[in-house]
Amino acid sequence: MEPIIPVEPFVQTEFYQLGNGGDMIFERDLFALSEFLGRPPPEIFGGQVPKRIQFSFRENNWADGLACGLQEGLARLCGQNAMDLEGERFAHYARHNSLGVPMNLPSHPQLRHHVDHLDFMLSETRMELDNSREYANHTHIQLAQQAETIKVIAKERRTLRRLNLKKDYTINRLKTKIASLKATIETQAEQLRDLEGEESAEASQASCSCTRLLRAIKAMETTTILGEVEELQNTNPPVFSKTEEPLDADDWLQTMENT
Repeated sequence: MEPIIPVEPFVQTEFYQLGNGGDMIFERDLFALSEFLGRPPPEIFGGQVPKRIQFSFRENNWADGLACGLQEGLARLCGQNAMDLEGERFAHYARHNSLGVPMNLPSHPQLRHHVDHLDFMLSETRMELDNSREYANHTHIQLAQQAETIKVIAKERRTLRRLNLKKDYTINRLKTKIASLKATIETQAEQLRDLEGEESAEASQASCSCTRLLRAIKAMETTTILGEVEELQNTNPPVFSKTEEPLDADDWLQTMENT
């Protein structure tokens, strides 16, 4: 029997050869059939893939996979050598073609077609189990990916929380600093108003001083003018009266200038 080659690459981890005194299910029948057909004892190769055993099909562990491999090998040998098995006890064993599809059996004297009907049902059940297992494995992978995604999201959430706390701390610190700056500005504004008030008072005082000085200067000028007028009056200057002669007016001016 040729080894069953898996449809996917795998690392070979298991090997089983019939004819070494084992008593696995289907082993004796498969060995006897191989011996009857003059074939060497079948060899079963298995490889471990993540959480399952793989031949040309999948099982959950090596023992179950080996049993299925023995049963499949027995059915395929019976299917490929149907003509040689007529009249033998293997004639009514389940038969599979090269693709593993169940084949019709000759009618059994007592069981009729019960055996091949059971084999068809077994094949359908195995297919459903394989689909269910594949779905379960796919679901398990999705759940594992979702769990990893949740871990990443939780980590990012913790990071965001730390960033928010840091941001809140920075905002509070800036608010405190702004309040301090406002207080400083108000204090400086008050000081500036006080300085402006003092300067205004000094300016007002200077303005008053200037006003007094101007008044004093004006008073001095008025006094000087009055004194000069009084001094002029003391000289008894000639008084100009109306005249019709221009020379008389010129004489009066000369007299006032000489005075």
